[in-house]
Amino acid sequence: MLKNGFEAIGKSIRSFGQSLDRTGVLLEGNASYIEHLNPSTRCVSNAGRRPKMEAAAFIAPNASVIGEVTIGKGSSVWYGATLRGDINHITIGENTNVLESAIIHVAKIHRDIPTIVGNHVTIGPSSIIHACTIGSNCIIGTGSQILDGSVVESDSIVAAGSIVTYGKVVSSGQLWSGTPARYVRDLTSEEKAFIKQSAVEYAGLSLIHAKECDKSLQEIIAEDEKSHILEEIGKFGLPEKEKVEQETGMFFRY
Repeated sequence: MLKNGFEAIGKSIRSFGQSLDRTGVLLEGNASYIEHLNPSTRCVSNAGRRPKMEAAAFIAPNASVIGEVTIGKGSSVWYGATLRGDINHITIGENTNVLESAIIHVAKIHRDIPTIVGNHVTIGPSSIIHACTIGSNCIIGTGSQILDGSVVESDSIVAAGSIVTYGKVVSSGQLWSGTPARYVRDLTSEEKAFIKQSAVEYAGLSLIHAKECDKSLQEIIAEDEKSHILEEIGKFGLPEKEKVEQETGMFFRY
């Protein structure tokens, strides 16, 4: 009963505040400024096509997933990354990670080419993946570009800063590097195992980020209060729980 009363009072106060704001804008006339709240771009429809994402996928709060995009279970789109399926479709497999500021797009002007990415793929930060196909178990290094019509076959690595030019094929089990990218050598069995390990570890890390990003304001405030209490306890010299650092093994090596 008391709760319902507080809710009614809260709604009344909010309504009164909104009325005051509208009155102020009206009185200011042409001198008024209205601040618009931009909606989230985590999941944006385009021309009637809406992204399809498995429940377990992590999409960062400031990532943009637009149009006809399908993202598989356990996959993640990290901070500042953009997947734009507006003129064709994008398909991302399972446990694939699109890291910070990477861009994935498609083509439908000169050629009709979607973008297809397989399972257990790690796409490095600031990479550009454009109208191409990437097989499963691949690493696309930081700042690389995979251009229209090219194919990166499974169990392959494209080194950081490389450009795989139009229509090129990176054969399975190979390392390519350079601008334009060229064949360097075959991958070792250890490197092939690391590709999948890296993708799985990023998938696990994405669950932690998803949990943090989904916290409510009340949960954040409660954690801050708990942290403050622990700091105060520390001032009295009481022992705190020892932090154990764990080696994640998450790094690129070529």
